Amino acid sequence: MVNKDLAVGQAICDSLVDDVTDACCMTSAMEALANYMKNEYCLVILDVQPADANSMELLRTIRNTKHTPILVLTDPLDSEDIVTLFHTGADACLEKPVDILICAAQARALIRLYFDGDNRHERHSTISFGSELIISPRYRQVMVDGKNLELTRKEFDLLHCLASYPRQVFSLEHLYAHVWDDEFAVSGEETVRVHIRTLRKKLTALGKDFIQNTWGVGYKFVPPE
Repeated sequence: MVNKDLAVGQAICDSLVDDVTDACCMTSAMEALANYMKNEYCLVILDVQPADANSMELLRTIRNTKHTPILVLTDPLDSEDIVTLFHTGADACLEKPVDILICAAQARALIRLYFDGDNRHERHSTISFGSELIISPRYRQVMVDGKNLELTRKEFDLLHCLASYPRQVFSLEHLYAHVWDDEFAVSGEETVRVHIRTLRKKLTALGKDFIQNTWGVGYKFVPPE
């Protein structure tokens, strides 16, 4: 639960807590995002206003990293702004002032959908190193310091492969077989080198040096400290 009004947020959390459900309330977007990436939640409740760029960016970031359902609390809005919230990532919206009983009922309905979905679909685990680097296989999206990094399909697959095993050195042959799903071709080494070069260039432009070369062996992913 992320709400600037701590009293309202705590009241909603209290209404959801029972023998099998725990809840926490935060007022800081950065604290909320850090906790969200470190832990597994079955529901996120956000106080979001379309005119507030920070709250909209938090909504977008949460939606793009995991498939956790998101319930948005907002001031009364026109239909266009409500549509914007859904397009940005909301699964459900409730207008303030919030009726605690209705909010709790809506929250539990979304939680049921979350667990039903997990029974039917395999989870796509997100790789994250705080907010500095987030790799979401489900949405094939990479975020660096909260900003989206545009990668080609092969660049994403290379980064995901390397980041899945931090500091492990992979040969060019292994990377080619894993990412291109093919036997090592004559041009395989150069193909990998070219894609690694463009991937590192994009990361370096953002001040990141996650992928490093081990001379004569291959490449490894070095996570942020």
